[in-house]
Amino acid sequence: MNRSPAPASRTVLLAVAAALAATALAHLAGWAVAQAMDAAHTTPDANIGAGMALLLLPLPLAPVLAWPLLRAVRLPRPGVTALVGAPVYLVLAVGVWLLWSGNIDRVPRDSPLYPVAESVWTLVAGNAVSLGIALVTAALLLRLRPARAVRS
Repeated sequence: MNRSPAPASRTVLLAVAAALAATALAHLAGWAVAQAMDAAHTTPDANIGAGMALLLLPLPLAPVLAWPLLRAVRLPRPGVTALVGAPVYLVLAVGVWLLWSGNIDRVPRDSPLYPVAESVWTLVAGNAVSLGIALVTAALLLRLRPARAVRS
C-alpha cells in the first residue's frame, strides 16, 4: 500500500495551519472589500453591500485560498485535499453562518454574551473550525487511499 510519508499528527497540524491561514486571509479580503465599498459610497445601500461582502465573501473564498496554502506547507496532494474538503467546508460554513446570524436575534441586548454573539470574530472562528475539520478529514482520508499512477 502506498502511504504518505508524513505521520498523521504532522498531516493534521499542516492542514489546521493552512485552514487557519486561509480563513484569516479570506476574512481579511472580505473586510478590505467592505472597507473599499464603504469608502467609495456613503449611501445606505452601499453600506448593506459592504456588510454582505464582509460576512459572505469569505465563505467561498476560504477553500479557494486553502489550495496554495496547503501547497506552501507541503501537505501531500494539496489540490485533491482542497477539492475534497471544499464541499464539506461549504456545508459546515453555511451551518455556522446560520447559527451565528440566528444567535444575534436570540441573545438579549443586556446579556453579557451579546457582544460575543454579535461579533464577527465568532463567525471567523466558526469558519476556521469548519475549514479545519474539512481539510483534516480530507487529508487523513487521502492518506489512507493509495495514489493512482499516472500513465504516459
